[in-house]
Amino acid sequence: MKEAWQGVDFSEFYNDQLERPTAADAAMDGTCCCTIPNLDADRRLFVNGFGEGTTLTIAKGEVVERPIQIQSVVNMNRKALVELHLKIEVGAGARVRIIHCDDTVGPLRSLSDNHVEIAIGEGAVVEYYKLQNLNDQSGLINRTFVTMQAQSQLNLVCASLNGGHICNHAEVRMQGEGCSVQADGLYLMDHDQRCDNYIFVEHAKPHCTSHALYKGIIDDQARAQFNGHVLVQDGAYKTEASQTNRNILLTDKAHVESKPFLEIYNDDVKCSHGSTTGQMDMQALYYMQTRGISERTARMMLSYAFCDEVVQHIGIESLREAISSMVKKRLHGELTSCADCALQCSTPCNNPEVHFKIKL
Repeated sequence: MKEAWQGVDFSEFYNDQLERPTAADAAMDGTCCCTIPNLDADRRLFVNGFGEGTTLTIAKGEVVERPIQIQSVVNMNRKALVELHLKIEVGAGARVRIIHCDDTVGPLRSLSDNHVEIAIGEGAVVEYYKLQNLNDQSGLINRTFVTMQAQSQLNLVCASLNGGHICNHAEVRMQGEGCSVQADGLYLMDHDQRCDNYIFVEHAKPHCTSHALYKGIIDDQARAQFNGHVLVQDGAYKTEASQTNRNILLTDKAHVESKPFLEIYNDDVKCSHGSTTGQMDMQALYYMQTRGISERTARMMLSYAFCDEVVQHIGIESLREAISSMVKKRLHGELTSCADCALQCSTPCNNPEVHFKIKL
């Protein structure tokens, strides 16, 4: 029988000699670099893409006090194509915080194809955090589909810190009145890396709000793309929607394409969209240097301040601190001495588990 994925061209995602894992590979141990220190998690699920997928159900009215961490780790001794299907069902009035990490162990090339479905019941509150830290040879296709019922809330944050080619596709459909969505993305790319972000938000009912903020720093000859689409259906009056994409290019070879888009079929709405792409603020850089701050330190401080707006939207304190430290390490680049650094991380930059290379 022909496999479902055969005949599909994954050439842009490093498809040479990729193999599907066998069931025996599921027992392989590995260390996830995005394991969050001091995270008081309710449970940790290791998913590996085998079988029919994983289903996570939160019962009606259930309040999960501690976060649930899902770790998707590719740890193979050969080039691998890994497929993951995850379904999350959140009952009416329930509350849950989910951390989903994608990681690779070792330098071998891989492609992960993730399909995540999230169904949010009436009045439920969901925080869904996506952390991506792959090696430079690996690709990730990440597709997230969310449906929301009346009065439900969603906080969606995606942090892409490393990876050869990352493609994030998110669709959020508000199918009841009074829904609220906060969607944020942060991507830090260098060398020949690439990150594509697409987010679609549908306002199908009245009195719904959505705010999307995506920010990126692009170095060397890396590439990034943002495509945003907000659809306001006929009858979805009193809609409030905003969509913003901001990018900093550190070299003249770095490239970004940004296409925010509004599609509105109703007059009684408040909608806005915007995009900015440019270099670092030279006036702010000069001002900091006149106050005795070195150029390198000033660049790191301005870059971190740029990223921090997204980081602060993370509602879990230990996760916010961990990602803050990861972002700082990403911005440090080859910095090995922490004594005179203005950005104080929770762990030293010469930690052997840290492999971030971006330069400022």
